[in-house]
Amino acid sequence: MLRLIDANLNRISEGLRLLEDVARFILNDPRLSAELKSLRHELAAEDTSLEEALLQARDSAGDVAAFAEEEAHRQDLPNLVIANSKRVEESLRVVEEFAKLHEIQLDPSRFKKARFDLYDIEKRMVAKLLRQDKRVSGLYVIIDSEVLGERDELEVCRQAIQGGAKVIQLRDKHRAKGQILVRARELREICAQSKVLFIVNDYLDIAIASGADGLHLGPGDLP
Repeated sequence: MLRLIDANLNRISEGLRLLEDVARFILNDPRLSAELKSLRHELAAEDTSLEEALLQARDSAGDVAAFAEEEAHRQDLPNLVIANSKRVEESLRVVEEFAKLHEIQLDPSRFKKARFDLYDIEKRMVAKLLRQDKRVSGLYVIIDSEVLGERDELEVCRQAIQGGAKVIQLRDKHRAKGQILVRARELREICAQSKVLFIVNDYLDIAIASGADGLHLGPGDLP
C-alpha cells in the first residue's frame, strides 16, 4: 500500500512542478506560480518517518505498468496543462481515499482541499493560455454604462458574446473605481468562460486587479 501512496505523491509533486513552471516562465503570472508552489509545499510529507517508509517501499523497477504504453503527444500547451492537471487531480483523489484507512498516517482533508484548489487553478491557467496568443480582431463591443442606461451590463455582455463578439471593453467615466473594479471582475469572468478578450478603458490598476487581457488608452492618456 505504501508503494501506491508513494507513486501517487510523486505524480502530484511532478505534475504541480510542471504547472508551476508554466505559470512562472510562460504565463509570467506570479499569483498562479505562488499558488502552485504553496500547494506543492503543503502536500509534501511532513512526517519524516512516513517519508522514509515511502522511500523504502519504492520499487520503480518492479512497477509492472511503468512502461506499459507510450505517452501520447500533446497537441498544444493548453492540452499539456489539462493533461497534467488531470493527472494530479486523479492522484490527489487516490491519496485522499487511501488516507482514510487507519494505517495510512495522512490527513485526507488536505488532499481533498488541494484537489478542489487545483480545479480552479487549472481553469484559470487554461483560460489564460487560450487567450495569450489572440490578437484583437473580430467584433469589438464597448460596454458603456452611460450609453446603456437601464440595461444590465452583464446581460449585454452575454448577448454580445452570443452575437459573435470577440472583444469586450468596459468603459466607465463616472462610477467610483471600487464599483468599476467589481463590475470589471464580473465581466472578466463572463469573457473568460467564452474565451473572449476583456479590455478595460483608461484604468491600468483596474485592468491588473480584474485580470483583464488588455488596457485601452486614448492618444493623450497615461496609464
